[in-house]
Amino acid sequence: MDPETDWERMISLYIGHRVPEFALAMMIYPGTMRMMQPSRTAATLAHTGKLETRPHRRFQDGNSFLMAWMVNGLSSAEGRSAAERLNRLHRAVARGTPQLPGNFDDIDDFIYPLVLLATFGDRLQTSLGLPGTSEPMKIAWHRWAQTLFRLLERESGPLTEEAFPEDWTAMTEFAAKFEDRPYEQTESGRRVATAMMDFFAERWFPPPLRAFGRDVTRCLAGERVCRLQRIGWMSPGRERVVRFFLKSAFRAQVLVPDYRTPLPERLRRRALVASERRRRHGS
Repeated sequence: MDPETDWERMISLYIGHRVPEFALAMMIYPGTMRMMQPSRTAATLAHTGKLETRPHRRFQDGNSFLMAWMVNGLSSAEGRSAAERLNRLHRAVARGTPQLPGNFDDIDDFIYPLVLLATFGDRLQTSLGLPGTSEPMKIAWHRWAQTLFRLLERESGPLTEEAFPEDWTAMTEFAAKFEDRPYEQTESGRRVATAMMDFFAERWFPPPLRAFGRDVTRCLAGERVCRLQRIGWMSPGRERVVRFFLKSAFRAQVLVPDYRTPLPERLRRRALVASERRRRHGS
């Protein structure tokens, strides 16, 4: 397929039939920890309370948006409806946080999450010494992120005419500069990051491996983010173990055949199982 014209289909097929549920969770939770480096973002997430009190709902909501944008596609009714829904949600939260003026108005806070979603897999794999994203998929991911950016709105208006990184290289450069900025430590950031790390470990790892699951979260979020949010970092030995685990998981995934069941259906089934488990435990 031609990534210049078929990028939407390329993203849909890849996410729908190559990505396991665990990989999506790696993107959402540690990814959100990276996105909340600015203190206003951390304060906004802490204000909503969802990540601390209903982390499973945050995961399901994140899945819903990403499946509409990545699998259904940005040109689909589902994709555009999801963008409109997120815009309404942002406006509602902005109205409910007058103590945080402009918390949905910085263009960089819209660019960075999309750049992170597009480049996360490549950056992680190359950091582990593995092959990264192919050149055609880099073009497809850039087209996807740029198109979604045009569908979003900040407090002062649509982003349709605003500048977005012009290609894959510009996206990675933007991410590096965004992450290298000096950010201040906040209690709200520490609380939310801790809640996300704990939920990720509890959802994907059995009780004897919960500490290891937290280390996996730390590795995915990155040392700079962990120190900023004061959730600790690993010893060199523990870091080597986590990196070996992630590297082995990626290598094994290459050998796995394409999933016959699309990712949205796999997520729906897992959500039903998780909901039933919470009902039985009265939570």
